[in-house]
Amino acid sequence: MKHAKDKPMSTYDELMQDPEFKRKHEKSYRELVLSELLLAIMAEDNISIRSLAQQAGVSPAIIQDIRSGKRDNLTLKTFSSLIDALGYNLVLEKRQKTKGFPKRVKLNRVGGRRIKKIPSNAA
Repeated sequence: MKHAKDKPMSTYDELMQDPEFKRKHEKSYRELVLSELLLAIMAEDNISIRSLAQQAGVSPAIIQDIRSGKRDNLTLKTFSSLIDALGYNLVLEKRQKTKGFPKRVKLNRVGGRRIKKIPSNAA
């Protein structure tokens, strides 16, 4: 019986050893997640590109570019406008190596610049 350390690495694990590949992979993954998140929310709420654009005060082309993965440099202002128009809050979590819940910061109504900290035990 082979030990886990004797097991050969997967192709993915081997590729992730290369810092340049890992950086590019993580960047493209974040872009994919953003477009998939937007698609899922729009489908769930049955909202069109045109309607979302009007509510968020952005061009429909911006939303279409995000959905198709063409837009890779979204400003925080545009992102927060879209999130607000969809009725969601943006939550930032600090990554920790210790046990327990991560510290959270919840941004409500980014346009109003109101920031509310959530205690780490409220997750």
